This record gives sequence, C-alpha cells and structure tokens, in this order.
Amino acid sequence: MKNILATSNGERRFAGLSLTALALAGSMAASTLWGAWATHKLIELDSREVVTVQLSRIMGDFVEGEARAGRSAEETQARVGAYLKAVESSVQNLGRDGRTVLVAEAVVSGGVPDLTDQVRADVAKRLGLQPGAPGRGVR
Repeated sequence: MKNILATSNGERRFAGLSLTALALAGSMAASTLWGAWATHKLIELDSREVVTVQLSRIMGDFVEGEARAGRSAEETQARVGAYLKAVESSVQNLGRDGRTVLVAEAVVSGGVPDLTDQVRADVAKRLGLQPGAPGRGVR
C-alpha cells in the first residue's frame, strides 16, 4: 500500500515564496492601506466646522407671524408644514457643506458660530417669503 502523504511534491510556492508568506505580506499591505485611510478620515474630521442654529427661535418667529396673519387653520397648517420641510432641508445643506450643525438650545458654550440668520434667509428664499418678515410673504 502506498502512503499518499509521502508522495507530496513539496511545499507550494509562488515566485519563490510560500503561500503563508504571501498571505502575511498581503495582510500587512491591507493593514497599512487601512491605517492610511483611517488617519486621513480622522484628520478630515478635525477640520470640520461646528456651528449652531436656533431652531426654536426660527420656528417660534414663523408660527407667531402665521398666528397674526389671520389665515384659515388648514392654510396655516400647510404653510407650517412647508416651512418645517424648508428648515430641515436648509439644515441638511449646512451639514453637507462639511459642517457639524448643533441645535443652539443644546449648546452650553458660546464659542461656536451661530448660523441661524443664514438658515432663516435660505428658508425664506426656498418659500419665496420676504426676508425679515416671518410668516408673511408673497408666494
């Protein structure tokens, strides 16, 4: 009876290296690439701008203006819904620009730029409202 383990023709090799050595080299190369990528992402996070937006002030001013406008409840509800969508979209755009947006009511320190007026102007532009006149505007 023939021993099939004894008839092996030696260790498998590629370019003079064993498969184990090739696997270790590949693993080290992948680890190095991942480390470079992770470092790049961490440095990128460090350069993000942190800003605040006073959402309660924006919404309060708009709702107050709507209350004084004397519109029907259905029309007011529709306008408030459109305003909420525009505010959300405007804040999301700030986030896409590489900023971290914090709600001002949740921020303790005052060392962060406040972009409330920028959001208010963007929402007014989206809805066709006159700037500075919350809730009142021509559509």
